[in-house]
Amino acid sequence: MGEIAVTLASDQEARACLALLPEARDAPAELLIARRGRAFAGAAALLWQSGATPAGFPTAIHVVPEQRRQGVGRELLGAAADLAAEETIGLWSMTPVAEQSDAARFMYACGCVPKRRERHFEAAVDALLDVVAPKADRMRARGHVPNDLRIQGLADAPLEEVGWVVSSGLGGDQGATLSALRRRAPGGSEHAGDRSSLVIREGRVWGVILWRVVDGVGVVDARVVHATCRGAWPNVVLLEAGLRRARDEGVSRFRFHCDDTVRDTLSLARRCAAVETETKATWYYAIAAD
Repeated sequence: MGEIAVTLASDQEARACLALLPEARDAPAELLIARRGRAFAGAAALLWQSGATPAGFPTAIHVVPEQRRQGVGRELLGAAADLAAEETIGLWSMTPVAEQSDAARFMYACGCVPKRRERHFEAAVDALLDVVAPKADRMRARGHVPNDLRIQGLADAPLEEVGWVVSSGLGGDQGATLSALRRRAPGGSEHAGDRSSLVIREGRVWGVILWRVVDGVGVVDARVVHATCRGAWPNVVLLEAGLRRARDEGVSRFRFHCDDTVRDTLSLARRCAAVETETKATWYYAIAAD
């Protein structure tokens, strides 16, 4: 069958690697390629950035289906750990992984542990509005919502500022975030179905909700507000506007998610009788000291 060899990907090999690792295509990642004999077996991406606790670099690994359960994934993980060992003490999964998936079972087997958990919900748009709209009305009645705000889509939006708000709130590479926003904006490859909006006041972006319509269901990818007003009016106003647009377009269901520590969103899910669809986790691999 051939021995497994893992090397840094050349410029030509990088295309094949990124085809397996789309989450790394806009990021400043180091790419590794695995081969068994002459066959392309898998790839890994390692981002040279760390902001999490415990410290660690985001990493993604993908093995082609016909090469799985042959040790390729372990070799890629080990090579990524060796590459990062002089700079950090661990590796984080680049994206959350469902806890009952094959990918999670692989991580368990390699000694990774689940850290931050992400809970996914689905609820009726009308039920969500029954909770969100009265809260927005109360905030307006108390003068907590400015009268001079403007809600708009990504068309003509200051994307660099939007990217800064999103990357500051969620972490991650600002350049990759900006590239993802450009794909969602008019003219971008992922614009179809996108319904994202932002709230602007006094020429400044105060919050963003990134959502789209997929097979008739609204899917919230992220809801982020400026650090100075988290939990305040931008969050509520953006969600209300998105839900009203969804209802006007005949969208009856909404999917959303949050970390299992975000009490406001968990409370919203409970009050609107949302169904929890799955739990994902961001995984951590501690690099063994020499």
